[in-house]
Amino acid sequence: MKSDSVRALARASGVASSRSLTTARSVLRVLSLLIERPDGVRANEVAQALGKSVSTAYYLLTSLCEEGFAVHESKGMYRPARGLEELSSAAEETSALHEGIEATVDQLFAATRKRSYLGVVRARRIEIVAFHGRQGVPRMPGLGSEIRDSAHALAMGKVVLSLLRPRARTHYMARGLKAFTPETIIDPDQLEADLERVRRQGFAVDREEFDENFCCVAAPIFDDHRRFVAALGLSTTRHVFDAERDRLSESVIEIAQAATAAATEQTAMRAPAGRTRSQAARRQRLIPVA
Repeated sequence: MKSDSVRALARASGVASSRSLTTARSVLRVLSLLIERPDGVRANEVAQALGKSVSTAYYLLTSLCEEGFAVHESKGMYRPARGLEELSSAAEETSALHEGIEATVDQLFAATRKRSYLGVVRARRIEIVAFHGRQGVPRMPGLGSEIRDSAHALAMGKVVLSLLRPRARTHYMARGLKAFTPETIIDPDQLEADLERVRRQGFAVDREEFDENFCCVAAPIFDDHRRFVAALGLSTTRHVFDAERDRLSESVIEIAQAATAAATEQTAMRAPAGRTRSQAARRQRLIPVA
């Protein structure tokens, strides 16, 4: 009798496991469909592609939305969710430009004598691709070579978050804003207000928000099409930051703007004969700070 119960339980477990695997495969197929059709799909289209009922399609799409892999927009349209990766396409398209702007790190260090960083967006993270700091200048503890869930606590991360679409920022905040120090902004409304200041002023700061006694300033670099390319920033101690905040901010902004202007000039030099240098120059002057 006992062995019969064990066999029955094993059969039930096998059925449950099979069902779970089938559901997982269906979810992956829906996710693949969303990626293939970034303009969006409807539940009935998903049902037809999977050979399942519309109610099952709704269930799968809703599950992906709840986990942050998809978003439900107006008129029953579902699209793949976009976060930091929505900026990566521009970064990848301008990889050659990245090599040229790495020099901005050296320029910023020469102007400020503070440890300087350059970050680009790649696959849901901000990767530190270059930094410069003389011996004895401390590096930000725990920063490592990339920024993921600490974007809201670092000036470089705030630059990127400020440029995301509202839905993408909401998606980032919905995962929870981790407190790294007592100064970390963990209230979504307060963070949104801070990011609005970043967009208005053209640069971001953090004062002991990621680590005690460390502060940062960062500004965005754009290409000639006004696409985000990289974030340029520096870190320093609280004492220096409080005493030299304006000067340091001006240096970061000035060098980031110069890199943006240089990108525009490079494109102007490669422009067809129909576009004159004066036209390119006018276009360059029209590029504002985000």
